[in-house]
Order: sequence, then C-alpha cells, then structure tokens
Amino acid sequence: MALQNTYLLAQLFGFFSFAIGLYAFYQKTDRKLKLWMAVLCLMNAIHFLLLQSFSSAFCAVVSMVRNLITIKVRSKWVMMVFMMFSIAGYFSIQRPSEVLGVTGICVGTYSLFMLEGIKLRLGLLTGSLLWLGNNIALGSIGGSLLEVCSATMNAITLYRLYCDKKALAGEGLVK
Repeated sequence: MALQNTYLLAQLFGFFSFAIGLYAFYQKTDRKLKLWMAVLCLMNAIHFLLLQSFSSAFCAVVSMVRNLITIKVRSKWVMMVFMMFSIAGYFSIQRPSEVLGVTGICVGTYSLFMLEGIKLRLGLLTGSLLWLGNNIALGSIGGSLLEVCSATMNAITLYRLYCDKKALAGEGLVK
C-alpha cells in the first residue's frame, strides 16, 4: 500500500509541475520565464525523487539553482560550472532513458546562459523534447503531459515573439 501511495504522491507532484510549466512557458519576458521554471524544477525534483529517479531529481535541483542564477548572471564561466554539474548527472544514470533528461539539462543550461528571446525558447523547446522521452520512459504521467504542453506553449510563445518582432520590423524598430 505504501508503494502505491508514494506513486500517487509522485504523480500529484507531476501534475503540479504540469500546471506551473504551462504558466512558465506562457511568459514573454525571460525573467518571469526563468523564475517560474525554477519553481517548476523544485516540483520536478520532488516528483522524480518519489519515482526513485535520482539522476532526474539531481538534474531538476541543478536546473532550479541554475534558473535562479541566470536571472541576474550571464557569464560563460558560470555557465561552465553549471554545465559540469549537468554533465555530472551522467554518472548517476540508472536507466538508459535517463540520458535524455541529462542531455536536456545540458541543452537548457547553454540556452539559459547564452541565448535570449526566440533563440532561448528554441533551446528550451529542444530540452523539453528530450525530457519528454525521459518522462515517458519513467512512466511520469504529469511529467509527460508537462513536456508535451510545455513544448506546445513554447511553440505558441515562439510564434507570439516572432509576430512581435515582425510587427516591430514593419515599423522600422527592429532589423
């Protein structure tokens, strides 16, 4: 019975992540996106711990701290530190599918430190698709829904940003 309760609790946290993720990827400002992504990562860390996927939980905690730091810091050196932590996730892999999640954090780390606007969202979309594969393999219902919807919301926001850029270009404000 305890295992079933743990599984249900894990799925509950997955659904919390799902709701927070939808809100996060709807944000048009990079700062708000990163802040809500940090909250999302905290929920994901708990979710993955309950599913006993320690490499995924480790990556979620690293992502949470990374997301908060990238709100104020844009440094290649700091990015390299987080990239090393991200790569360390490869050493905690228990299942082959977890390679996708660890690769996803590496893509996200580069994107959050080095990219902005449309390029940032493209990098995050790539990371979402990698995490989707990981979550499906883990049996994470909320996590899988999160990544499908995050990818969709990210694509919608990409379109909104593209339209904004196109409108500004039409007014001669952006090249």
